[in-house]
Amino acid sequence: MPVLCRGLAFAAIVGVMTALTAVPQAQAAHPLSLMEAQVYVTRSSARLRVKLFAEDLFLFHDLEPDQQDVLSPEQLREGLKLHRQFLLDKITLRDAKGELYKGSVTDMQPFEMPAEGISVEELMLHTATYELEYPFTEPPEFLTIQQDVSDEAFIFPSEMKLTLHQAGTDLVFTESLKPGAAETIRFDWSGDVLSDEASDAEWQAWFEKQREATLGITSYSSVYSFIYIEPAEVRHEVLIPLANLRTVLPMEHEDPAFVDVDEQDGVRELIRNWLKDENPTSINGTSIAPEFTRIDFYGLDLKDFARQAEERRVSLANGRIGIIMTYRSENEAVRDVKLSWDSFNSAIRKIQSVVVAYPDQMQRFEFSRFNKSEDNVFAWSADPANLPQPTSTVPAVVPPMPTMDVPVASLMLVALAIACLLFARRHKGRIAVALLVLAAVMFPFANVAMEHPFKERPKVADDKAYDVFETLHAGAYRALDFGTEDRIYEVLGNSVDGDLLEKTYLQLREGLQMREQGGAVARVQSVEYDDGERIDQDEATPWPGFAVRSRWTVSGTVEHWGHIHERQNQFSAVFNVEPRDGLWKITDMQIEDQQSLATNTRLRKF
Repeated sequence: MPVLCRGLAFAAIVGVMTALTAVPQAQAAHPLSLMEAQVYVTRSSARLRVKLFAEDLFLFHDLEPDQQDVLSPEQLREGLKLHRQFLLDKITLRDAKGELYKGSVTDMQPFEMPAEGISVEELMLHTATYELEYPFTEPPEFLTIQQDVSDEAFIFPSEMKLTLHQAGTDLVFTESLKPGAAETIRFDWSGDVLSDEASDAEWQAWFEKQREATLGITSYSSVYSFIYIEPAEVRHEVLIPLANLRTVLPMEHEDPAFVDVDEQDGVRELIRNWLKDENPTSINGTSIAPEFTRIDFYGLDLKDFARQAEERRVSLANGRIGIIMTYRSENEAVRDVKLSWDSFNSAIRKIQSVVVAYPDQMQRFEFSRFNKSEDNVFAWSADPANLPQPTSTVPAVVPPMPTMDVPVASLMLVALAIACLLFARRHKGRIAVALLVLAAVMFPFANVAMEHPFKERPKVADDKAYDVFETLHAGAYRALDFGTEDRIYEVLGNSVDGDLLEKTYLQLREGLQMREQGGAVARVQSVEYDDGERIDQDEATPWPGFAVRSRWTVSGTVEHWGHIHERQNQFSAVFNVEPRDGLWKITDMQIEDQQSLATNTRLRKF
């Protein structure tokens, strides 16, 4: 249940609970215990006023009526006395960590005690009221109220009509608690709570503020389900109260109120065995087994479930467990999905799922034990236009190098003629002339093309070079949409030279990691280039390649449990671009600077 709230319009029952107007006559066999509890919560204590029928004394304290089925005043007074500790044991208040608040009975108003006693048939006509007080050392953000009013054999279950009021507000919370059930209420002591006369717009704004404060997880006794369909995988994230889970699984824990750290792996194994084959899922027509990528235990104080939960014991009354089942498509993009859920019991009868599918589709789907099996299958198909597309290659159109033809044979003959004139002893003039004539004859032949020594090598135009770089660089980020490393490398190969594939992949991935979200890698939403320039780096980038210094900003998101973590990172790096087998490829990347520009967390909204 969320922070105390107003109005049926906002799905909370408001108003003080009225007393029971019709009281059934006691049944001799297996009657129900009915109680009425009013709780007044201040910054320093919670005061409970519990109204109950005299029949509870008969049910829970082994009072023996006489032959006329009458309980004597002495027996009833003894029952009233015994019931003081009974209520303290059976009605408990816990803090956010599940620790008990110590309470005491501060007053008791007994029913009228006729001198002749009360017959068993008339016990439901007499009521007593107990006042219990639970002091706080500081104002509580959360209170978990649990009642377990029943006998040891659980033959006589109870029902407690609960009304809770927060001091200084007009807000009232009401609920009906079954034996063993717990209800957690969140309190706002900031003084921002509105009065009952506030307008609907003011209440809507107030409720939205409370939802933001808890990142949309507003109920502490409900099962939450989120289905995320991404290009390379499907995730089903389920948040289940431990109180519900223990009705499904035979969890072993030494402390009846807590699951300790060393007992949690055993619970994880029970969950894997429970869900691994229970809810078949297929991607593109192929059945896929779940990978349990997260099974975490959460207390009430953790609101952002995307964060890795620290290890600690968790209360069964108000703890929750987050399960992430990941279904991966190994060889192709996710085109069609069928995901089922048919794991129900008395505590989990329906699951309302929020489905988020790429690129940004949202819908709701209800799994219910009252549906036929075929109606508990969620089906989805991708729009072909939204499927990730492989990046295109960039042909290396290189301007020709300036060359000149060198008459190698003629130059050699001229050199011989000069040598002859210098060193020959006889007929050197004739021989030299003959060699020069032969050089002239050979001039059109045996030429070798060589780089022109007096002309600069033509370069790819600066604007064209940067366009080539941006196309390759943006394609490298788009490759990350393809999920598995093999598929990423295959697409990345269109932009990056083979020897650089692994280094580039690791650097891109590291730049997108959100370590505060358990190391999750953000999905790229946009890449914006702030500035860039071509630079001289001839030794590292031989002609016709070129070097570019670029600054760019990547916006990415990680989404879990209905809320979105947004991150903007800015990078600066030097890139070398060279032709490889007729295609431009990035051949080197040196990161010069990296900084986080902005972080934000927001709720996923319809």
